Amino acid sequence: MALVTDGILTQKLPWTLVLLGVFITIAIELMGLASLPIAVGIYLPISTSSAMFAGGVVRWLVEKRMAAGNRSIAEVESGPGVLFASGLIAGGAIAGIAGAAIAAAVVKQAEAAQVPASDYLATKVGISQSLGALATSDLFAVLMFAALGYLLYRVARR
Repeated sequence: MALVTDGILTQKLPWTLVLLGVFITIAIELMGLASLPIAVGIYLPISTSSAMFAGGVVRWLVEKRMAAGNRSIAEVESGPGVLFASGLIAGGAIAGIAGAAIAAAVVKQAEAAQVPASDYLATKVGISQSLGALATSDLFAVLMFAALGYLLYRVARR
């Protein structure tokens, strides 16, 4: 994205790469595949696309379970699962912005203490001490992600 932005601003866009991407996309579409998921898989790191993959698996499970029902596309696309997932995405974005704003507000104090702003905030509030090993546990994070996936599955089945 930085290459495209810089190319547009300096009027030196690498047209060879742009046209290569266009022709690859046309070829993918002519093969009968959706080009957007392939593009997302190419450009986004696995840490980001794996969460989208998990959401796709949940949707596939819900659609497989509810295949017997005659629902229109509008009902499927505006069902409770889609709305709940959209709320999770929006809530995550708002929480990320709020966290960045708080970190930006305490960056001077963190620099004075010679620690990263995120570590300074965690020690100042005391969350890491009260949570103990859960604060850095990968297993706990995976379990919470699985719980969200299960909750999404339950809401989508309604």
